[in-house]
Amino acid sequence: MAGALRPVVVLMLVASVLFVAAGALDGAYPGGPAFSFGDLAIVSYVFAIVNTLVALLVARGSERSLALRMGLSLFFVFERPISAFLISDKSAASVAVHLATALVELIILGTAIRVWRLGHSVATGELESLFALDSASPGAPSTDHEEPTARPNGAGELPPKTAWLIAVTALLLAAVLVADGLVSGFTPGGRDWGLSGENSGWLVYLFAAVTLTVATRAVHGGTVALRLLTATALIFFVERAFSPFALKVLDPAALALHGLAAFVALAVALASASAIRNSGPRTPGDVASLEAA
Repeated sequence: MAGALRPVVVLMLVASVLFVAAGALDGAYPGGPAFSFGDLAIVSYVFAIVNTLVALLVARGSERSLALRMGLSLFFVFERPISAFLISDKSAASVAVHLATALVELIILGTAIRVWRLGHSVATGELESLFALDSASPGAPSTDHEEPTARPNGAGELPPKTAWLIAVTALLLAAVLVADGLVSGFTPGGRDWGLSGENSGWLVYLFAAVTLTVATRAVHGGTVALRLLTATALIFFVERAFSPFALKVLDPAALALHGLAAFVALAVALASASAIRNSGPRTPGDVASLEAA
């Protein structure tokens, strides 16, 4: 069969073309009304460049890049519709391209998740074949019973590198969240604290506390804690990425901290998801073929 990653890579290149088309339709071209570094329309070109670079890494069989692309797809599925309707007035053609990009990203996300799960259900020897773009179909799965691979550190424990990665990224996420609250003026005697609108920015302190609390349990290898940390980090990733649009944040420092927190939250989610994937015994199973569309 064709490599299981081929549909993902092809769709990623299609998405890059759509990003460029969106930028051009929004006027981000030489002499155009939005051709300036201060206009958000030009961000579509940045997305196209990043997407193409990640596509090249995925095409080389990088499993981590595939996980990164899943996170980016989740971001773009929400960002493209929001950008189409809430960020400046756009033509009907531009709105259509934005929505088409969101649809393509949704397909990429679903396909990448399928490949990810498939890649961790096959025997180790078949994994390279699965992630090769020009691979042939893996041979028939063995019917012989094989014992599950034992965890290197025993049940309930994580490898030291994984535990440190989760701990460091969680601490960094908490630090960035606290810094965001301080930069936004949520200090004793500072701006008013509330539960809605711009006055709800102090909730980043609560986010930081939740992150550290869950991470404290997750570094010990508890499956429930790791799953909770993954879900929490993904929620914070989406919240940090889109809250500037909802709250109309304009301060450059606050915007930078929002973006940094979003990417660190994604790193936390990937680290904890990787720990979950490696925490249980692996047994070879039957693998359904993924045919290229």
